Amino acid sequence: MTPAKDTAPRPPSLWNRQFMVLMAVTFLTYANISVFFQFYDYLEAISMDPQWTGVIISTFAAVSLLVRPLVSPVFNAGNARPFLAAGTAMIMVALGSYSLTQSLAGLLAVRVFHGLAFVVMGSALTALMVQYVPKGGSAQFFGYLSIIILIPNTLVPSILPFLNHLLGGFQGVLLGFAVLTGMIFFMLPLLKPVNTDPARAGTHKRLTWPEIRENLTDKSVLFLLLAMLLMYCGHAVIFFFLNSFGQARGIIHAGLFLTLATAGEIVVRLIGGSFFDRMNKARLLGIILACLAPAYAFLAGTDSLGPFLFLGAVLGLCWGIALPVFNGLMFDLSRPKFQSMNTNLGMQMFQAGFFFGPFIGAAVIPSRGFGALFYLCAAFSLLGAILLIRIGGLQKK
Repeated sequence: MTPAKDTAPRPPSLWNRQFMVLMAVTFLTYANISVFFQFYDYLEAISMDPQWTGVIISTFAAVSLLVRPLVSPVFNAGNARPFLAAGTAMIMVALGSYSLTQSLAGLLAVRVFHGLAFVVMGSALTALMVQYVPKGGSAQFFGYLSIIILIPNTLVPSILPFLNHLLGGFQGVLLGFAVLTGMIFFMLPLLKPVNTDPARAGTHKRLTWPEIRENLTDKSVLFLLLAMLLMYCGHAVIFFFLNSFGQARGIIHAGLFLTLATAGEIVVRLIGGSFFDRMNKARLLGIILACLAPAYAFLAGTDSLGPFLFLGAVLGLCWGIALPVFNGLMFDLSRPKFQSMNTNLGMQMFQAGFFFGPFIGAAVIPSRGFGALFYLCAAFSLLGAILLIRIGGLQKK
């Protein structure tokens, strides 16, 4: 596949009321995830058995990992809105349920339900997005959407101490975010259908099993999903264990790392814009993943605030390019009728990374320490770069 040639959409075709409402819904959908930045610390505070900490954290992503690939073919642009409303109600109930239990069985049950809720909400939202992606501007579109997804990660980690004090602790914060999520109900009536390109007519139909099997035998799709998984595993490790790493190394204000990283992600996507769509996406991703590897390796030996924050900026810039280009490449590789499913599967790799990441961290840290964990993230990035090289070769055939 050759890169797009100056086909970035004109601003009026993208920045309209429908797109703005879609971004607002996206923000609220993902805001309830960012609040779990201190979930590991919360589990320690309630004296949860450390052997179960990784299981509890990962259960949310495990449910999504198991269920979302099975239900993704069900969601399409035609039925996305009612499913999105149902998912919103489920998320509100899930966030409120954390205040009802501190037991192992109770928290596992809440995490399972929360995972199911996010499968419905996230899958419906992703299916809804397909009809808004402009031709030749997939990376730009997903870049803007991912900026909205990142904004909670920029704000919430730094203000969680204040919110905990204001709302009476972690459970109170979750109740507050449940109320915030409910604003989606007021936005859905504003999100009207758009006229769809006739070439994308299949995006409104449910896929058959033969079509699903056909799609999942595409080597480029499979390699890309694996490369995405490897990168998100590294991202999840940073998200869940960075605060504890900072404490172990005597680095205060560890949340500033993610704030700086997320700011870097936002800036590079705003500056990059349609530039990413004019690049060879597979080649660009291979370079970015190759650059992530030494950043993780240097982080393993960091014990002072300056280099710590500098690496946060470097990782943020790399993540900032990788995520929208990954999603854009997946969209471009897919035939129109498979775009909703494959975009959902690409988003699912994020959840898969957040499933495997805590397990990997919980297994490595007690025996090998944080340094070994970050070196492993570097190896994941190098393997992902190799897969992207392979995808580039398949595109030329």
